[in-house]
Amino acid sequence: MKTETFSTMSRDAIVKRMEEDHFDVLVIGGGITGSGIALDAVTRGLKVALIERKDFASGTSSRSGKLIHGGLKYLQNFDFTVVKETGRERAIVYNNARHLVYPIKMNFPLVKKESYNLVTLKAGLTLYDRLAGVKKEERHTIYSKKNTLKREPLFNKDTVQGSGEYVEYRTDDSRLTMEVAKTAAEAGALVLNYTEMTEFLKDEHNQVKGIVARDYIGARTFTVRAKHVVNAAGPWVDEIRKKDRPIEGKYMVLAKGIHLVFQYRDLPVSSSIYFQHKGRMIAVIPVGDRTYVGSTESIYSQDMDDIHVNKSEVTYLLGCLHDMFPDVNLKEEDITSSWAGIRPLIGEQEKSPSELSRHDEIFESDTGLVTIAGGKLTGYRKMAERVLAHIEAKTTTKSNGTNTTSVKLSGGKFDSSEEINQYARKLHGMYHDLKLTEKEIMDYVLRYGSNTEKLLKLISELDSIYVKKEERDVLAELHYTLQFEMVASLADFYDRRTSYLLFDLEKVKRSLPYVTQEMATILHWDKEREEEERREMNYFITKAVTFKDV
Repeated sequence: MKTETFSTMSRDAIVKRMEEDHFDVLVIGGGITGSGIALDAVTRGLKVALIERKDFASGTSSRSGKLIHGGLKYLQNFDFTVVKETGRERAIVYNNARHLVYPIKMNFPLVKKESYNLVTLKAGLTLYDRLAGVKKEERHTIYSKKNTLKREPLFNKDTVQGSGEYVEYRTDDSRLTMEVAKTAAEAGALVLNYTEMTEFLKDEHNQVKGIVARDYIGARTFTVRAKHVVNAAGPWVDEIRKKDRPIEGKYMVLAKGIHLVFQYRDLPVSSSIYFQHKGRMIAVIPVGDRTYVGSTESIYSQDMDDIHVNKSEVTYLLGCLHDMFPDVNLKEEDITSSWAGIRPLIGEQEKSPSELSRHDEIFESDTGLVTIAGGKLTGYRKMAERVLAHIEAKTTTKSNGTNTTSVKLSGGKFDSSEEINQYARKLHGMYHDLKLTEKEIMDYVLRYGSNTEKLLKLISELDSIYVKKEERDVLAELHYTLQFEMVASLADFYDRRTSYLLFDLEKVKRSLPYVTQEMATILHWDKEREEEERREMNYFITKAVTFKDV
């Protein structure tokens, strides 16, 4: 199999170069924040390396609400600067990754006894449109109670008083993160997953000048040296900081959110919905033949590497749904999948939990380790800019300056929705012999973007080998993600590259035997590793529909 810049088959070459080179910037963490920093730094002309302990987006960046928020909820706290920045950043991400980020109509119902009324909602959405730079055709609309119930018949007729409709943007958070990391690699950064920082290298002045790293795929330890080391490990930033020096002052407080997935026929909402329930915000988002709902948010202090959805959280969300949609009688057995994640809020000694910061912050230890924590998916590009500005303020060497505003992500070579449609129609015509429907082609385009033809060529190569169409197609996706997307485990493929674990659990169960066998052959797994991978995947399948009694 051909080796690529961002391929599992390239690991040996990447490790060798990481060990031999000396970098301007080394990033620890392959979530959206770390990947964004790597992309910003490499486009400035800097020599960049990034390592991730597990897989790209395996933490918070694959467990969000999968929305590129414009910052509407920050209006309640009069945080106008955040609304303005996130609204404008949303437009940039949309332009650079149109295959992964697309506008959806969001219905915000006015609910009796909640904090919004018709006047405050109208004022809030008007201010939001202005601050966020919303395009004229996407500005909000206010609907009366009668029109609201006509547009969404499932709403509770006794409590919903009207609604506002505005535009949000939905995304595939894990693929967005992976495409950012991949784009950084294509621009010259050395990027590696399943590689953990075990200790820091320091000079005679006790300044951090690199790390010792452990490659879990290759079972080897190596060193990486760099002028500047950035800790962008998300909820794990304090674990990294502890390897440098004891933590003082600000520290991470973890907030947990959950999402439940249902068949669309069981929760057939007419559009995406964002509603208040006793002050908490709940999102209901239809995606194809599924509808997902989330999230609750609570302080979390348990195992960060194995986060479960609890029965009490399921009961709470089902109660919220029943209050908003009384004719929809959803039960725990109707849940087809779920996910739980954590994100870091910034706490400070002497401050109460109510004063936790949801903004991103940069802090630097006296050893020179730069840490960035907090923030949200939408703001990843600005967070990267701030980190690079912080680094450049410390050095006399000046870079080319940031230009990520206009850097199209891998797969994102489109300038309009019509271009995406034209590309999908063209591929459908070129590969009509593969018996793929227009919808199947479009689904691939909305996953792989302008790289989709590479996948279709692989499907063509397997067409004469496999009688069953699903087997042919899934294995072609596997080959594509191994060759071009650094997949190294079953979970990488089923969860973060295809989202089948979240939105098509039955396909995972059907295809797991032959996908496991194919991966084992290509990656030369021994029987022990193959069995371990199978066990882990079966655990994830069970975990998606089984909830803890807490």
